[in-house]
Amino acid sequence: MIIEPLNILFNLIGNFKYKQYLNAIMVTEEELANMSPEQIQELQKQNCIFCHIISGRVASKKIYEDDKVLAILDINPSNPGHILLLTKEHYQIMPQIPDDIIAHVFMVAKSLSHACLRALNAEGTNIFIANGAPAGQKASHFMVHIIPRMKTDGLNMFNLAEKKVSDDVLEQMRTALKNKVNELFGIKKREPIDMDDKKQPSEEKKHVEKQKTKNNQDKKKQHEEKQENKEKPNLDDISSFLIKNEPGK
Repeated sequence: MIIEPLNILFNLIGNFKYKQYLNAIMVTEEELANMSPEQIQELQKQNCIFCHIISGRVASKKIYEDDKVLAILDINPSNPGHILLLTKEHYQIMPQIPDDIIAHVFMVAKSLSHACLRALNAEGTNIFIANGAPAGQKASHFMVHIIPRMKTDGLNMFNLAEKKVSDDVLEQMRTALKNKVNELFGIKKREPIDMDDKKQPSEEKKHVEKQKTKNNQDKKKQHEEKQENKEKPNLDDISSFLIKNEPGK
């Protein structure tokens, strides 16, 4: 089932390409808006090059095939042996894929990666998914890329910038993600999200500050006790002194 199909399609391919897409499939935006999710999915299938490859109407270099997935060689590879692993059913992005299918996809991806290492003597593999247009997705059919890598291949695919993020922002992201993950996995537990840096610190920070204060107080108390002990007369020392200096000895 496609959830909010028009929004997904718009976000997937962008405004300009969305207009191009409507022209290519020869339907108006109004006609598309009145279609059911099933009709839209069928229309997408009819205009998807990868669905034509899966059906056999377009030739490809097949590597592996079963009832759920098809693996082919990319005709414009990043490296020789670049594999595209496709779901046979037409899905645009990962959230649309049933759990059993996505589990099978990654089981096959694992074996294909192993095959690249063994058959092509690759020194490593990149396994990645471009999930939506902002993430670099160019085709409206979900796929996993398996790319054989060598130390000297010159690819610079994941030279990602390292940005500095404050502890407050990290905590906000952690809480937001954890709440959504709990919701998806049916865990009934929510944490408050503090989106204002000027608000009181989180419970974790409060606990740390409280512990620091307690430690400082303990150290101060120990120091004061030592000073007090130094100032008090030692009865054992006094007794020893008196015995040694007793008259007649």
